[in-house]
Amino acid sequence: MMRPSLPLLAGAVCLAAGSLAHAQNAPRVDQADAFKRQQELDQKLREATTPGGATVDAPELFQGELKDVGPQSILKMKQQRQLFEVTLDSQYVYTSNQNLSEQAHGTTLFVNTAQVALTPLPYQTSHGVMAPRLGYRHQWFNYGLGDTPGSKGDFDFAMQAVFGDVRWAFRQDWVAEAGVEWSRLLNEVEGPPKLDRHQFYSEWLPRFGVTRTLALSETKTFTFAWQINYHLSDTPSVVPTAVSGIPRSTNDRMDNSFIAAYTHVFGPNLSVQPYYRLLLTRYGGQDARFDYLHSFGLSAYVPVAKNVSLRTFLSYEIKDSDAPLVPDYRKFDIGGGLNLTVRF
Repeated sequence: MMRPSLPLLAGAVCLAAGSLAHAQNAPRVDQADAFKRQQELDQKLREATTPGGATVDAPELFQGELKDVGPQSILKMKQQRQLFEVTLDSQYVYTSNQNLSEQAHGTTLFVNTAQVALTPLPYQTSHGVMAPRLGYRHQWFNYGLGDTPGSKGDFDFAMQAVFGDVRWAFRQDWVAEAGVEWSRLLNEVEGPPKLDRHQFYSEWLPRFGVTRTLALSETKTFTFAWQINYHLSDTPSVVPTAVSGIPRSTNDRMDNSFIAAYTHVFGPNLSVQPYYRLLLTRYGGQDARFDYLHSFGLSAYVPVAKNVSLRTFLSYEIKDSDAPLVPDYRKFDIGGGLNLTVRF
């Protein structure tokens, strides 16, 4: 029986190592992406709990203007000058599918967020009101708290992000948003020595979206939103691209997200929000494919103090891909979170 030559064996090992590295990174990349989408959705839905949402009626620029074009809305402006916003958020959740695979394995996930942003006052333009923002966000993802010791910390990671965006209220109850974010994911456990500071993923994320708020009354609001993102990714590996054949941009992709949500305010202490989100993701390059993610969820928000809110939530996700090697999965999450936001 012929034995494989050393070069062939080494090449096979390198290919396997490269594929394994990418396979291990993908669930954490997807998890960070999913949590980012959830935070964006939470922001939109929290705005819907405030009468008038994120907008207020603007005064007439000239006599009779509202008779011609109807009431105009602008981003809500504070009376005092507030240039900074600091957010601290903790979320504890049980997820039925840690690895986002067909063979589900349940575990817990504890996510902590610290964010600071420069938020100048919105300013009036001839085409509406603009509200810019520039900030930094740090997040810690810790798996398996309360699980058996063998599963603790195996997938823990952190995310660092710098972001800038601007919101534009261009007509009544319509807000457009554009921005760009650079982020990177870091291993929280000892990783391969050749990875720079244990960084296993980074990306540039330009995005654009439009939100339509339809208030039926002060307690009943529909929110519809569309957003498009493009992920310009960099996934380093201990195996060179020339050997593994896997480019560092293998996770480049474009997202189209569609959201429909309903908010009902039950007095000053409770808001309930069911929602549905459809996410279409197009991957390019060697892994050209379409992924379809359906998300059904229900959230409840309770204000605890002036700047503190408590939330509980549950969600169910269904993912289908047209690539045979990409796992289709189902995932159920349930948990709660505490948020502190201070503006000064």
